[in-house]
Amino acid sequence: MQALSTWRLASANLSKKPWRSISLALVVAIFAFMLLVGSMISSNLQQGIGSLSARMGADLLVVPQGQGKKIEGVILRAEPSTFYLKRSLLDVIESIPTVERASGQLFISSLDAQCCSVKVQLIGIDQSTDFVVEPWLRRAVERPLTGNEVIVGDYIFGQVGDELTFFDQTFKIVGRLEPTGMGFDSSVFMTMDAARKVGRIASPERADEIDESLSAILVKVKPGVDPISISDAVLDRLGLRANVNFVFASNMMSDTSAKLRNIVSVLYSAAFGVWVVAALVMFVVFFFAFNEREREFATLRVLGATKKRVIGIVMTESFMMSAVGTAVGLLLGMLFMELFSVNIAKAIGLPYMAGSGSALTVVLAALAGCVTCPLATLPTAWRIGRKDIYTSLREGE
Repeated sequence: MQALSTWRLASANLSKKPWRSISLALVVAIFAFMLLVGSMISSNLQQGIGSLSARMGADLLVVPQGQGKKIEGVILRAEPSTFYLKRSLLDVIESIPTVERASGQLFISSLDAQCCSVKVQLIGIDQSTDFVVEPWLRRAVERPLTGNEVIVGDYIFGQVGDELTFFDQTFKIVGRLEPTGMGFDSSVFMTMDAARKVGRIASPERADEIDESLSAILVKVKPGVDPISISDAVLDRLGLRANVNFVFASNMMSDTSAKLRNIVSVLYSAAFGVWVVAALVMFVVFFFAFNEREREFATLRVLGATKKRVIGIVMTESFMMSAVGTAVGLLLGMLFMELFSVNIAKAIGLPYMAGSGSALTVVLAALAGCVTCPLATLPTAWRIGRKDIYTSLREGE
């Protein structure tokens, strides 16, 4: 006859009360799920802001009057927008001695496209002057874009060589961007001529305006130069007729970082709250569940089981439920993040590197899930193991 090990006894005890065991494992699963999802979202947000800081490129963005918030939406969240300023303003900015580089972009808001699970921002770029898109290319495009060739963001479906359709125009993918955590992930980059063509199709009544316009001018200043001096120089030359807003990258970074800290703080507070509730629930449930079984444990003591063995059985039961619940919670959490990361990024509206959660995050969530249940059970297990056999048998009658 095979000896009854601690593991076999614990497994048999759990099988006798399947609904109670499943309920406790479910509590652990919910805790593990929320801890993993919260930790991964926090990690993705932190990596997103780091990505934005490292590769923002431009120190200053010049946009039409009243469009400052919209340009932030385009950059951070890929909120499709269309607005115009005079192309001649680029010449004025390039003539300022303290400007190192300047490049214009043209934004066209697309309709929902079959290529994408989110709305798409079409952006016309001038590759001869561009200094923002190039650093994000997964693999360098060895020649300038021509005709209807496009570079797509990470959220856009399709591989190099595939074709996309916008406004009944067919475009060929010749490059893909690395994940940026920004609005670039949901954007499609094309030549300025192609963007103007699409713009004329989208808004034929504004065809003449589109031909002479840009949507934004991205400016990189020379080392040691304050970007504010560029805005002052533009206003000195053009005055109020410039009719533009200046968006400073440093201010946008500061505002975004503040929002990020608030969200991360809420996520970690929620995870801690769930942990406390889970621990209390498990403590209460195990307290009453094992109290009902005092006669059972006393009988084991009479049959020769040591106090240490009884405590071991109780702790093993709790560990088994904790391990199963944690495994289920982590699997559901990873599946949830895989399916809904893009939606989360859009809902949060901050730089977000979807899928960047590390293995360490999963390991830490697994450890937290596996130890919570045994820790909550420890006081009850210790009390049962130390209780007098005769008293336990009489109380169980």
